[in-house]
Amino acid sequence: MSIDLLFELQHEVRRLFIAGSGMAAGDLRLQKMLPQLQKLGESAPVFNRMAQAVSQVLDTDTSGSASRLLELGMLLNSVLYTQGKTETKEDLVPMEGTEAKLSTSIPYRKLNPLIEALTQKGQGRMEQVRQGYDDGLFHDFRVIPAAVSALDDSYVEIPDFLHRKVLPTLGMEALPALQQQFRLGGGKGDARRLELIHELLSLSALDILLQAAKQGSTEVRSTAIELLGDYPDQEDFILEQADDKKKEVRRAALFALSRLGTEQAIARLYKALGSKDQDLAIEPIQLCKANDLTLSVIGHAESVLERIVQRTKVEDSAQQLLADIRSLQGKRVPEVVDFLEKLLSTTSFIVPETEAVQEVAADLLLQLDLPEADSFAVTLHEAYNRKFIAYSFRAAIKILPPEDVYERFCHDLKDKKQPAAKDLLRVLYEVTPTLLYQVDEPGVAASSSDFTTWDPRWVHLFVKLDEEELVCRFAQVPDPKVTAYLVKKCEELPNFNRNKTANMLLILFSQHYQDAPKLLMDILEKGGAKQFYYLDRVQLTLLSLLPRPYAERLQLFVEGLSYQGMKNQLLEIAETIAAKPEQTEPSDNEEKGQGLWGWIKSKMS
Repeated sequence: MSIDLLFELQHEVRRLFIAGSGMAAGDLRLQKMLPQLQKLGESAPVFNRMAQAVSQVLDTDTSGSASRLLELGMLLNSVLYTQGKTETKEDLVPMEGTEAKLSTSIPYRKLNPLIEALTQKGQGRMEQVRQGYDDGLFHDFRVIPAAVSALDDSYVEIPDFLHRKVLPTLGMEALPALQQQFRLGGGKGDARRLELIHELLSLSALDILLQAAKQGSTEVRSTAIELLGDYPDQEDFILEQADDKKKEVRRAALFALSRLGTEQAIARLYKALGSKDQDLAIEPIQLCKANDLTLSVIGHAESVLERIVQRTKVEDSAQQLLADIRSLQGKRVPEVVDFLEKLLSTTSFIVPETEAVQEVAADLLLQLDLPEADSFAVTLHEAYNRKFIAYSFRAAIKILPPEDVYERFCHDLKDKKQPAAKDLLRVLYEVTPTLLYQVDEPGVAASSSDFTTWDPRWVHLFVKLDEEELVCRFAQVPDPKVTAYLVKKCEELPNFNRNKTANMLLILFSQHYQDAPKLLMDILEKGGAKQFYYLDRVQLTLLSLLPRPYAERLQLFVEGLSYQGMKNQLLEIAETIAAKPEQTEPSDNEEKGQGLWGWIKSKMS
């Protein structure tokens, strides 16, 4: 019996179902197949019945075509179902069961978009994966194979999210798929699988780790060696790998030794710091918790400092000292503070050849975040012609009262052209958030730099220095001198697209400057033919602060714009302004303790 002919006939019948039964009469394709069916009908009655059904479809009129076509379809499907085969040509093997307890209660139509995101390419997949995680879809065992397979995905955010966030939450339910898909000769995805297997099996994973460390690809082997750091009895093997020809393997071995923290491990890490693997050793030493290693590095650094003082191969010594200091990062112990104090107090160390080392040492002093370290950093204020004033200032604002900080550093800003003044201004810009950032993230900005902790005299100093942006950042309360300065600057540079102008206008509004709305509209209109294609949050906030009488004026201005998107946005603001209630004077309670960003928040709500 020719099953292929029946499948071909089924295809044509489906075509006619879609096209409409009225197209079946006299169909050329069915006519072409009819002789073959009649030929087969000579030996098999079922084909003879099939040929008769096809003839009836071809000869029937339009009114009866639907029922004839339906009869043919039912007969054809019945024959195909009885002739189908379900066995496989492959050899049968016993199926391994698991102790999986995950349910399958979620409809597959809901799982399918997630499975497609894990197995196919295209945009928007990361969002689908995150949504699937939030909805708990990964806790269905039908998703697990796809999730484990996606550890090989080329879009790095997906495998990282699965590795760090998703698969660890599934626990032992993910183990069978991880073991089944793991390949010794694989790449980054298999290294991730090995790490997850190790987390699940703990000490029971030693055999697979040793096999991977000896026979795996470079990525798999490196991961295995690093994980062996959790097995103290493998110390000798790890020490051997620290001398491997491959850089990636040596690096992994050093990380493993940093986990061990034994006497031999410390000695090998210390040796690496002074060898060709110096750069590889820095991070493992940072992570090693053994205090003996920290003391050894400090001792070595002191000997290198002595060579610099004696002017012995200063450049080479500076390079080694730089590595020593970088490896001390994160070591919040008194010995590190003592060494940094000694280093930065040694006059003969402060030479051009050690410039990079000086910066790293001063930065580490602040990173330690210890009272004694910050106190010493403050004393560096005037040392070495104010070379470290930026670090000293950062430490001072952490530990000194606001008035003391001002008194100590205000004199260094007399001449903006001096290097110390430039450093100080740069730090002031770095430690205070921009107005745009404060509008976008008011909560974060308030916590990152509370302006109430700054001496109020700073803002007057910035007026004198003509630092517009800093004046805006520090103008927290109404002040006639500040207001006069900002009005003058706005009139000198009437450009609404200039960030500084928008910031100054916002401060004038917050200080309830009576002519602020008129000044804003004047500046807006003076832009003339300039077109607006984008407005940031500060500019949009400004326009929304206009009082009701300015709604019509703003609408007239908007009509002259050509960019429709911006036109619609500003017309919406104009309508909101027109619906405002009559303006009232702010009460004393509204003014007290509210602060600039509290005021902005109240106006935007």
